[in-house]
Amino acid sequence: TALQHMLLQDDGDKILLFPAWPKEWNVDFKLHVPRKTVVEGVLRDGRLEKLRVTPESRRKDVVVCERQ
Repeated sequence: TALQHMLLQDDGDKILLFPAWPKEWNVDFKLHVPRKTVVEGVLRDGRLEKLRVTPESRRKDVVVCERQ
């Protein structure tokens, strides 16, 4: 659960990606969030290589946080 919260946080209508994720960690993920939403992605070498949000209408709610 702690790793999921480091990777993704749901803040009401917003979906925060990588709010506490270390820049040097790579990850492939698929997480379910409220409002029947699924967020999938790939982060490699500090770059977001893939991001898929289902349903697509929730894509506007995703905020990619800057990583230090």
